[in-house]
Amino acid sequence: MRGKPTQKDSAMSQPPATPSEQTRRVRPPPRRVSVLRTMRVTPRVVQLTLGGEGLAGFATPRPGGHMKLMVLPPESRDWTPASEVPRPPMRTYTPRRYDAIRNELDVEFVMHGSGLASSWAEHAQPGEELYVAGPGGGYDIPAGTQHLLLMADDTAMPAAGMILEALPPGCAAQVMCEVEDAAEERPLSPRVGAVVQWLHRASANTASGELLLKAAGALKLPEGAACWIACEAGMMRRIRDALIANGVARSLIHGRGYWKAGETAYPDHDYGE
Repeated sequence: MRGKPTQKDSAMSQPPATPSEQTRRVRPPPRRVSVLRTMRVTPRVVQLTLGGEGLAGFATPRPGGHMKLMVLPPESRDWTPASEVPRPPMRTYTPRRYDAIRNELDVEFVMHGSGLASSWAEHAQPGEELYVAGPGGGYDIPAGTQHLLLMADDTAMPAAGMILEALPPGCAAQVMCEVEDAAEERPLSPRVGAVVQWLHRASANTASGELLLKAAGALKLPEGAACWIACEAGMMRRIRDALIANGVARSLIHGRGYWKAGETAYPDHDYGE
């Protein structure tokens, strides 16, 4: 999920693959799907359930993976992957849940009123069609990890929930989520419980990511703890640096710039390198 006024409307790929990996990788064409159901999760988050024959064989990505959504404007309703005209604009989102039996896919959108996909999602009705490309990317929890810190803003909560569901046995999760206010708090996973430290921007009167940064500077993590950070791109780098200053090995920090202040349709491969 993505959803800030200046972010790309969307979770992001892994670092560039080697030529041999690119040779092995076969990407399916974009899949035409339709909206089955809509649900308001919080005042600022809408979940759409997508379905259709085009979803058959949609593989569940690694936790924190991504996919591209192609919303069809009125002038492109008849577009297909074989069309000679340019593709409709794409935005990146997290495929939160795929049910292979029902052939249904859940996607969460943060409402901010100005993004291509989020504005569409806020008013989407059952039967409306779009294309889904992917999925791909994701996060592999380092082998042997016994303590994992997850730091996420609103846009990264679906990915954080997927990572929680992929925790290996014996790995404890420490979770911090920054949201607008208490009304935006919600379970990250219906299957895995977690104690979440909620950080509220509105009451603190801070910019997005500032509370996560402050928390990172005060953390005392166990030796060997791994960290996953996903939020605004500039803040992600500052949070990473604060964790390194606190003694966390850089190799154990996985950062994702899900959006960037002042930009729209932000690239989906910002790992802070």
